[in-house]
Formats: sequence, structure tokens, C-alpha cells
Amino acid sequence: MVRIFGHFLPIPPLILAITEAIVLSIALCLVVGPGLSSPTGIDATRVQFAVLLSLAVIVAMLGVGLYSPDAFLDRRVAVVRVLIAFILAAPIALLIRFLFEALTTSPSLLGSYWPLKAGAAWLICLSATRTMFSRSSDLDIFKRRILVIGSGTRAYGIEKLAKGSSQIRFKPVAYVRACADPPLVRSIECHSGEEDRLERVARDLGAREVVIATDDRRGLPVQQLLRCKLSGIDVLDYLSFCERETGRVDLEALQPSWFIFSDGFRFGPLFELVKRGFDIAVSVAMLTAVLPVLCLTMLAIKLESGGPVLYRQERVGLRGRRFVLLKFRSMRPDAESDGSPMWAQRSDARITLVGAFIRKFRIDELPQLLNVIRGDMAFVGPRPERPYFVERLAQQIPYYSERHAVRPGITGWAQINYPYGASVEDARQKLSYDLYYLKNRSLFLDLVILIQTARVILWPQGVR
Repeated sequence: MVRIFGHFLPIPPLILAITEAIVLSIALCLVVGPGLSSPTGIDATRVQFAVLLSLAVIVAMLGVGLYSPDAFLDRRVAVVRVLIAFILAAPIALLIRFLFEALTTSPSLLGSYWPLKAGAAWLICLSATRTMFSRSSDLDIFKRRILVIGSGTRAYGIEKLAKGSSQIRFKPVAYVRACADPPLVRSIECHSGEEDRLERVARDLGAREVVIATDDRRGLPVQQLLRCKLSGIDVLDYLSFCERETGRVDLEALQPSWFIFSDGFRFGPLFELVKRGFDIAVSVAMLTAVLPVLCLTMLAIKLESGGPVLYRQERVGLRGRRFVLLKFRSMRPDAESDGSPMWAQRSDARITLVGAFIRKFRIDELPQLLNVIRGDMAFVGPRPERPYFVERLAQQIPYYSERHAVRPGITGWAQINYPYGASVEDARQKLSYDLYYLKNRSLFLDLVILIQTARVILWPQGVR
């Protein structure tokens, strides 16, 4: 993993994205580009056009999930996403071409066959880079070798995580028995009398990192761990390790000290001002772009079931303050006629035909752009919940109220990583992602979430 502005990114997909951007830029520079003075001439305008076009393609590929694990595991999924990425990138490519033709002074422009050349270059580059990547991605060279201190519940969790997916980017080379942990995994002894014993074990096994995953830290081999740290072997605690590898926080292992002593948690006035400007700019731009969709949706709701087009519902926002959230109505007008709030269920009979469609593609969330402009919400943040559920979830889930330290969002880290929550356990799982966002939030992470939101809209698993 590599950390960029507080957010952890897996190294292999990052290397693949950078490689494909470079290879595609070179290929496009060779086959298309405005301002061509000769068949072999490569001027600055041509390079700029190729780079911008390749970046547009890479962003489209990120948006449809071509760098996610399922795109590598299922070839049919990859083919469908390539086609959708092409559809998304095509209008951007046309816009870039229009801008360059308007700005260039060269009489020789792209020609009538440039889309075919660009598309062929992209597919050839994609096939070549993906073939090379698939042959090398399972090699241990891409996996960080770790030595785990502990043999109890947390160590067992790491073992399950390591065996649970081929996309995991670490490899436990051994588990060391320590403290009073129960023997839930096969482990080795490391005698406390030898200060360099742990370091020698790590060196012999090629471990680059020691992860402290004991259930109780009393009795840790502190001197041996210090020796590892001073010899250049990283030492990491269990919570930080899980945060890095899973993009979430282990609530079972969470302590108040994590909030107090961890890095991150950016709440400075300058950052909040910049983020607020970012939210307003994105919301206004998106509201302008989807105006025809808003009009058609309002008309469809009115024609199908009459009643109000917008659904107003009280939610809990920043620092526990309540606000009125706006959504397109997707249920019957009498959905909660008995006055009792209910979780949304699969195949919910209260949802109308138009409501099912707009929920599937998240169109019902679009009026929340007005909430963002008003300051009730951010574009990216934890999902706002109703006061009825917040009061009960705060009693059942530790640290649930901490998610209200930031404005709630239309989309968020939990929303793109976990299906729609409709139970206490779902709320617990989503909180683990919300706390990760709370700790590592930045404009970079917001941009990552915005790009990946397109994947959730196009493949809306878990929508209710």
C-alpha cells in the first residue's frame, strides 16, 4: 500500500493505472493528434492532445471499476466495463478534439478516421498491459511479507483476511506466540531472553514488517520490538494494519486512544473552507448537468402516483443538528401512515415502479444537491440517518455518534464499499468505513469517492 494524502491505495492497481496512462499516451501520440506537420513529426500540441485523451480514458476506467478486483477475476465483467468506459470517454474525447481544433493554427488536423485509430490504440494497449499484469500480479514480489505477533483472536482475523481473497497484498510468513493469547493459529515461540531473536526471525523469513496483533499487550517483547524498529523493520499495531489493508476500522478492537493519538482527523478552518467551496462547486455543476433528468423524474412521479414530487424527511447532521433532507419520492404517499419509521427492505411493497427505477440509479438522491448548497450536507460524507434510528444505534453501537463530527454526504466511503444499510449490523459495518473516512478525509479521498460513485450507480448492488 502507498499512502497519498492520508488515503491508502494498493500498489499493483496504482502501478497498472500509471503504466496504462503512459503507454496509452505514447500510442495516441503516434497515431492521432492535431497539428501534424509530418507523418513522424511529434509537436507539443500532439503530445498535449494525447496526454489529455489518455487521462480522460483512465478516469473513465476508474469510474466503471476496471481497476477493482472483480474486473480481473471475471473476463465478462471486464469486457462490459470496457464498453461502458468507451461510451463515457467518447464525448470527453470529442470535447477535447473540439477544443484543440479551435485553438490550433495548423491546417492539418485529426482527419476523419481518428476515433477508430484512438479506439484501436486503446484496446491494443489495454490487452497488452492487462495480460502482463495478470501474469505477474499473483507473484509474491507484489505482496508485503509480515511477521505477526500474536496467536489469538486478532491474529486469527489476519489469517482469515489473508486467505479470504486473492487480491490481498500481504503475506503472513509466521505468527509469534506472545502474552496470554490462545493458540488459534499455528505459531512459533520467541524467547524473551534473546534481544535479537525477533529481528533474526524476521530477517530469516524475509519479513519487512512486524504487526502487533495480540489480544492483550501485557507481556509484549518490547526490547525485541525496539530492536526490530531500530534495524529498519517496520512495526505496526493491529488497528493501523487493518485500516491500511481493508479501508475500514475494526470496531471490536477500537479504543478511545485511537481517536486521540492517531494522525489524521483534519478539522482545521482552512480545510473546511476549501472543502465547502469544493462541495458547492461540484453541486452547482452537477445540478446544471442533470437538470433535464430532474424535470423528467418529477413528471414521471406525478403521472404515476400523484401526490408530492419531493419527499422531506428529518435527518441528523453536523454535530447532531437536525435538518430536512430532500429526495424524490420513491414510495407511495402513505408509506409510513402508521407513523413508525421502518428500514427499507428488499422488494419493498411500498416502492412505486418509478421509485424502483430512480432508486436503482440513485436518481432519487439528486435533490440533496440543494441540501449541499444550503450547507446541511457535504457532497462526500457519512450517510445521514433519521433521529429515530440514530438514537437507537448510538445506544447499541459504540462510537456511532462520532460520525456526526462532519457534515453528512450524498455519497461516501461507506456508500461505495458496503450495500445499503437496513439493520443494526449493517449500520455497524458502515460505521467502520465512516470512521476510516473521518480519520483520512481529504480532497483527494473525496475525488476518489466521486469517481468510484459512478461504479456504484452503474452496478447498483445492494440498492433498496
